[in-house]
Amino acid sequence: MRSKSLYFSLLGASLLFAMLPVLWPQLDLAVTAYFLRADLPIHPAQWWWVTQVNEYVPDTFRALAMLSLAAWGVVSLIPTLRRWALPLAFVGLSVALGPGLATWAVKEHHQRARPLDVVQFGGQQEFKPALVRADQCSDNCAFSSGHAACGFFFASLLLIDVRRRWWWMGAGILAGLAVSLARVSVGAHWLSDVLWSFPITLAVSGLVWQLLSLVYRRTTPATTGD
Repeated sequence: MRSKSLYFSLLGASLLFAMLPVLWPQLDLAVTAYFLRADLPIHPAQWWWVTQVNEYVPDTFRALAMLSLAAWGVVSLIPTLRRWALPLAFVGLSVALGPGLATWAVKEHHQRARPLDVVQFGGQQEFKPALVRADQCSDNCAFSSGHAACGFFFASLLLIDVRRRWWWMGAGILAGLAVSLARVSVGAHWLSDVLWSFPITLAVSGLVWQLLSLVYRRTTPATTGD
């Protein structure tokens, strides 16, 4: 399957999965209730890597975006290194605009309360389904998950590394699911928060790729889609 077809297939599939808790909002409550129950057989929230993911993923990707953008500026001035300009620009802009700006904008618009803040789980706010503007949060809200978006971002790299497109798709899905588990298991996000981070990230990365493709005219085979 060509990279463009794979990208659009993945985007469509991610949207279908993201719609499940929209159509059946009880899925959000059921999944959170499962992880927050006292008699849970296993406790992901206590795993060391879950703690590390929850603590360090956003800062790691902020650093990745800044370093990539800085490197983009440097290699663009050095003729022998310009072949790296397109991939560095893609990584820097996609991370900054996807897991960074886009998820923040969605949070600010939807103002959805996090699971631990709603009355069903000991809080004072009202549960609202995904895609419904909630007005139940004023800062750092639930929908969507910036952490999960960082994990799912790796799937976007199939656009610039055609030869390993299937590898990147698998890596992005696995990384996104792992980060999603870390966020949902501690009551920081709803199922729909993490699922919607996937198509949001893919959509932003696709737009960045289209823009950069026009600028660079896809001059290097190693970094082009087909």
